[in-house]
Amino acid sequence: MQPHPDFADTQLPREAEVGPFRLGPLGPAQAEEDYAVVMGSEPVLVGVFGDTWPTGLTLDENRIDMGWHDREFTARRSFAWIVRDGAGDYLGCAYLYPDIGTLGQGEVVTWMRDRPDRLALLEAFNIAFSAWLEPYLPKGYETRWMSNGG
Repeated sequence: MQPHPDFADTQLPREAEVGPFRLGPLGPAQAEEDYAVVMGSEPVLVGVFGDTWPTGLTLDENRIDMGWHDREFTARRSFAWIVRDGAGDYLGCAYLYPDIGTLGQGEVVTWMRDRPDRLALLEAFNIAFSAWLEPYLPKGYETRWMSNGG
């Protein structure tokens, strides 16, 4: 599997401090934790990745998704992270999906779990993540942003 051409010479970190947030791997080792957070946040996640996801998602399907995220990150074709707070609590996820077959553009997707301060956390994270991500992007790279902010 070849890297996306925009990231062939760039290695994004799997772990990083992003303001008060911590990015960590999103892969098979996190499948059960991820599944619990995703299913517990279903009402605020429907529509972020298609019309009905995560409705009906099974733990086995989530394990497959986590393996895919891990492989894509290793191959530098797309990038996915768990977003945690300073205490290590799972807050949500962040993704960078370079457009397939196109250079210089991609989509950033972020979401925060269902909790009373979700929108404030999401806003603060998106600002910090955008500033952190910018130096890793090719010059002139255009991003579209999607999140569960509404």
